[in-house]
Amino acid sequence: MPKFVSNPALGWVSARHLQHVVARAEAAGISMDALLAEGGLDKARLADADAAIPLSALEAMLAAVSGRYSDPLMGLHLASDIQPATYGAIGYIMQACTTLGDALEVVTRYNGLLSNIGRTSLVPAPGLLQMRWECSVGSAALRRQATEYVFGSFVGLVRLLLPEQAGLLQAVHFAHPRPAGAELVREYFSFFKCPVYFDKPVSSLFIAGAALKARLHHGDAFLKDVLDRHAQELLRQRGQKASLRDEVRHLVAAMIIDGVPTKDMVAQQLGLSARSLHRKLEEQGTGYREILDEVRLAIAQQRLRDPAESVSSIAAYLGFHSHQAFLRWYKQNTGRTPGEHRRQLAGRPS
Repeated sequence: MPKFVSNPALGWVSARHLQHVVARAEAAGISMDALLAEGGLDKARLADADAAIPLSALEAMLAAVSGRYSDPLMGLHLASDIQPATYGAIGYIMQACTTLGDALEVVTRYNGLLSNIGRTSLVPAPGLLQMRWECSVGSAALRRQATEYVFGSFVGLVRLLLPEQAGLLQAVHFAHPRPAGAELVREYFSFFKCPVYFDKPVSSLFIAGAALKARLHHGDAFLKDVLDRHAQELLRQRGQKASLRDEVRHLVAAMIIDGVPTKDMVAQQLGLSARSLHRKLEEQGTGYREILDEVRLAIAQQRLRDPAESVSSIAAYLGFHSHQAFLRWYKQNTGRTPGEHRRQLAGRPS
């Protein structure tokens, strides 16, 4: 089973959610290309809905969005118009569940398919069920927006499954502070249709106990069993221990936003000495410099797809001291210059 991380550098979120965010933003007239680039991403990277997006990329995007757009309730607004497909296997199984209680149990069991930055748990109470979501990593701003997005999207999905159910929510608790401004506070009530409280010990939805037995319209026990087995296999694959090489690649890609990480910095994140990391990588037939070059090359080729980004800015992002040093390194690793690579992408002769 996937573990929920306390180290931000190892955090990830399913690309499905970022696909939804991009679609919502562009429907509102916001161009997402530049904002994705802030996190070292582009739309091609999001094509695989099951891909894992590093937490560092989301943090960088959030900082860029916050600097350009003022929306204190961004997470809640992005949860609007949620569809089961955004939840992937979880959304499909929820539709096949026979009761709301079954659907809630599915969300808890397969939470690890959507991210490793937060944990969902169910706590029974007299006449109620407390559904908690605790975000384990990230800045205060990211935790706030992520929590409001998670709760908003879950409530939106349940309303799709049970459109006629009244009095579903009894209360909502958020661990983060109340926003400034009465209009913003009222917007929470308008969305959740119940009292919303802030500065609570843990973020929770309080669901009416009677609603747990509500029958879902498209319940299908046979289909649910088939989808359950598929989700268990996906969860098993997510939980398989990554190789040390993969872990180093992940860390380098996440940490490079703040400057090219040294072997010592990566080793520290893994709880190893630089010497032990060197030895273990050598046993796997690779080395730190080789992995660093692989990650740098992947990022360079991704960024070269954006014609608006200069080669000099890519070189600086990847930690090269000069434009010429980057050109030499790139040709040494690919046999062509960045300019030739771009011309090939554009279908022009080199």
